[in-house]
Amino acid sequence: MIKDKVVIVTGASKGIGAEISVSLLKQGAKVVMAARDKKAMLQLTKGLRGDYLVHETDLEDFSSIKSLVETTIARYGLIDILINNAGYVDPKSLFETTLENWNKTFAVNLTGVFLITKEVVRYMKKTGGRIINISSSAGLGPRPGWSAYAASKAGLISFSETIAEELREYNIKVFIIAPGRTATDLRRKLAPNEDPTTIMQPNKVVNIVEFMLSEESDVVEGQVVQVRERK
Repeated sequence: MIKDKVVIVTGASKGIGAEISVSLLKQGAKVVMAARDKKAMLQLTKGLRGDYLVHETDLEDFSSIKSLVETTIARYGLIDILINNAGYVDPKSLFETTLENWNKTFAVNLTGVFLITKEVVRYMKKTGGRIINISSSAGLGPRPGWSAYAASKAGLISFSETIAEELREYNIKVFIIAPGRTATDLRRKLAPNEDPTTIMQPNKVVNIVEFMLSEESDVVEGQVVQVRERK
């Protein structure tokens, strides 16, 4: 089901997004890698075969998002899959959280997802497709000291559940993943003293993403799927 599909992956320069991009490319997908760090994405693709496109993208800039989608359509003619993986965190307590911090967190984690989804769906509604939004277990309960991040991820879950219903008539399926503690750069900012070898590795999340690209996953469409490793 993945072979020859056109897939946009945001946050593709590192962590879960990088591993998703490489895995899908190896399976024959046409992968559009989107992130601010173009150099890191180019380094990631060195030695890899396949059909891919690297696009420097800033989710805080609508013109950058629009360029990503238009460039993808110009090259491939359609978009089969959108994986909203990019995330931002600068964890602060309530009194330490500035308006700038709050706005940036929401701009990347929620507003950026809204904007890119809306632009992609303009084309995807003609052919159907799949959207996978990677939220966080932080969006499912209280996270003292991470209020902006937790709120943005809770908003992403609600947004995803809503568009799953709205887009059903276009045969667009929406999936929501809420990973628990995962060894990524973002997690390191949330828990700087944590040993990354003792928590879930990104490839575990990638496995769930790939499952959601199969028809067997339709039974969990529109629902929050938690991914966590018990140790």
